[in-house]
Amino acid sequence: MTQNSAAGILRRTVAAMPPHRGPQIEEDMAGVNAPLRRMSLNESADPPSPKVIAAVQQAVAGVNRYPDPKARALAAAISDRTEIPVSRIVFGNGSHELIMLMGNAFMEAGTRIVVPNPSFQPYQSAAKIAGADLTIVPVTEEGANDVDAMLAACNPAPRMVIAATPNNPTGALLSESALAKLIAGVPETTLLVIDEAYFEFGRLAGGPDVLKALKARKAPWLVLRTFSKAYNLAGLRVGYALASHDELTEGINRVRGVFNVNRVAQAAALAALSDEPYAKASQKKTAAERDRLAVGLKAMGLSPLPSAANFVAVKTPKPGTEVVGALAKQGIMIVPVGGPPYENHIRITIGSAEDTDAVLAALKTVLR
Repeated sequence: MTQNSAAGILRRTVAAMPPHRGPQIEEDMAGVNAPLRRMSLNESADPPSPKVIAAVQQAVAGVNRYPDPKARALAAAISDRTEIPVSRIVFGNGSHELIMLMGNAFMEAGTRIVVPNPSFQPYQSAAKIAGADLTIVPVTEEGANDVDAMLAACNPAPRMVIAATPNNPTGALLSESALAKLIAGVPETTLLVIDEAYFEFGRLAGGPDVLKALKARKAPWLVLRTFSKAYNLAGLRVGYALASHDELTEGINRVRGVFNVNRVAQAAALAALSDEPYAKASQKKTAAERDRLAVGLKAMGLSPLPSAANFVAVKTPKPGTEVVGALAKQGIMIVPVGGPPYENHIRITIGSAEDTDAVLAALKTVLR
């Protein structure tokens, strides 16, 4: 360490991680002379419900006060829907924060975590920061978590197994039989985490009822969900975890910030739950546009992966980073899937009908 360097102050696990690079947003697109289309972050193209907007406006007047640290009103509403006791519900600044809190609460050096790949990158980040060992299991050819391979990796029993359905960035669901096999096969001493960030889209596509399936498991489990996707609240960051045991939520509460979900976000999420017709209409519109995008990609001779989420992943004849860069010049923001064997895959978030038309037209030019 040089005299003026702070590098040596970092934890070894943090220093070993790659430099932080946030996702591309409009401010990164300076110099692009085209309408900007943000199809990269799996957000909703629709605004939130009018009830949400009214609740936000009302809540803003009270931001001189700290929020409820337990989000009790929101917890009660979710408990009514899920039949999970309030004591086994915990909130985060998006499910991303909950994943990092899980790392702090449950992982440490000498423990092991099994995760799918490609999947949501914070699973790996949380393990690396905690100094835990990672076992990375490739997804199936269709993009679903490979349950047989994940269970094979559970000998000896790891501290945690994380599965995602639908899986991001590939989009595939776990089948009912695969989910049941996972739940039955993960060792009783292992914490099973099922990430349902795209839960509402998965159910709309006919996916299994994860909470119902988990009733067969007496060993510890967590389910992660969020308001960012299906409830159009990505900018307010409200995620929540449903737990099998009070000890799990208590563990997360011990390491989370007291006021980690702000007052406006809590009010917005509660209002979003009160307008289910609006949310379902938005979800159905997104699913229809997703299917239209997939049809358009197939008409170009491409083979999109089956998706039950609000995005589509597809393999192209060119490296994904090259395609992403070419589309960015036309104002269209998407992301590469990356990593073998997905170096040529891109992921496209579902936007408006105009966004779909634009990305299909741009891809025809780029891939010509």
